[in-house]
Amino acid sequence: MRLSDIMGHMNLASYAEIALALFLLVFIGATIWAYLPSNQHRFSLAMTLPLDDGARVAPGPTFDADTLAMASTKIDEAMQ
Repeated sequence: MRLSDIMGHMNLASYAEIALALFLLVFIGATIWAYLPSNQHRFSLAMTLPLDDGARVAPGPTFDADTLAMASTKIDEAMQ
Protein backbone atom coordinates (compact mmCIF):
# COMPACT_ATOMS: atom_id res chain seq x y z
CA MET A 1 0.00 0.00 0.00
CA ARG A 2 1.42 3.34 -1.10
CA LEU A 3 0.90 6.78 0.42
CA SER A 4 -1.08 7.95 -2.62
CA ASP A 5 -3.55 5.09 -2.06
CA ILE A 6 -4.00 6.08 1.58
CA MET A 7 -4.50 9.76 0.75
CA GLY A 8 -6.93 8.87 -2.05
CA HIS A 9 -9.18 6.90 0.27
CA MET A 10 -9.25 9.50 3.09
CA ASN A 11 -11.94 11.61 1.36
CA LEU A 12 -10.23 14.95 2.07
CA ALA A 13 -12.96 16.91 0.26
CA SER A 14 -15.03 16.93 3.46
CA TYR A 15 -12.32 18.99 5.21
CA ALA A 16 -12.73 21.76 2.64
CA GLU A 17 -16.49 21.78 3.20
CA ILE A 18 -16.04 21.96 6.98
CA ALA A 19 -13.53 24.81 6.61
CA LEU A 20 -15.95 26.69 4.34
CA ALA A 21 -18.78 26.28 6.84
CA LEU A 22 -16.55 27.50 9.72
CA PHE A 23 -15.42 30.50 7.70
CA LEU A 24 -19.02 31.34 6.85
CA LEU A 25 -20.04 31.16 10.53
CA VAL A 26 -17.14 33.40 11.60
CA PHE A 27 -17.91 35.88 8.82
CA ILE A 28 -21.59 36.09 9.78
CA GLY A 29 -20.65 36.50 13.45
CA ALA A 30 -18.17 39.29 12.69
CA THR A 31 -20.73 41.07 10.51
CA ILE A 32 -23.39 40.91 13.21
CA TRP A 33 -20.87 42.17 15.80
CA ALA A 34 -19.84 45.07 13.55
CA TYR A 35 -23.43 46.24 13.09
CA LEU A 36 -24.45 46.05 16.75
CA PRO A 37 -25.62 49.43 18.08
CA SER A 38 -23.26 49.13 21.06
CA ASN A 39 -20.24 49.35 18.71
CA GLN A 40 -21.41 52.50 16.93
CA HIS A 41 -19.40 54.84 19.18
CA ARG A 42 -16.23 52.76 18.81
CA PHE A 43 -16.43 52.83 15.02
CA SER A 44 -17.28 56.53 14.86
CA LEU A 45 -14.11 57.28 16.85
CA ALA A 46 -12.06 54.99 14.63
CA MET A 47 -13.48 56.69 11.55
CA THR A 48 -11.96 60.04 12.59
CA LEU A 49 -8.50 58.69 13.51
CA PRO A 50 -6.87 59.41 10.10
CA LEU A 51 -7.90 63.06 10.42
CA ASP A 52 -6.73 63.42 14.01
CA ASP A 53 -3.61 65.57 14.31
CA GLY A 54 -2.82 64.42 17.85
CA ALA A 55 -3.53 67.83 19.39
CA ARG A 56 -5.89 66.41 21.97
CA VAL A 57 -5.00 67.40 25.51
CA ALA A 58 -5.32 64.78 28.19
CA PRO A 59 -7.87 65.73 30.81
CA GLY A 60 -6.25 67.02 33.92
CA PRO A 61 -6.11 69.96 36.28
CA THR A 62 -6.36 73.42 34.78
CA PHE A 63 -4.61 76.45 36.21
CA ASP A 64 -5.56 80.09 35.99
CA ALA A 65 -3.11 82.94 35.45
CA ASP A 66 -2.83 83.81 39.17
CA THR A 67 -1.86 80.26 40.13
CA LEU A 68 0.77 80.11 37.38
CA ALA A 69 2.20 83.50 38.38
CA MET A 70 2.44 82.41 42.01
CA ALA A 71 4.19 79.18 41.00
CA SER A 72 6.70 81.02 38.84
CA THR A 73 7.57 83.44 41.68
CA LYS A 74 8.11 80.49 44.01
CA ILE A 75 10.42 78.89 41.48
CA ASP A 76 12.34 82.17 41.08
CA GLU A 77 12.70 82.51 44.87
CA ALA A 78 13.91 78.93 45.17
CA MET A 79 16.58 79.45 42.50
CA GLN A 80 18.11 82.45 44.32
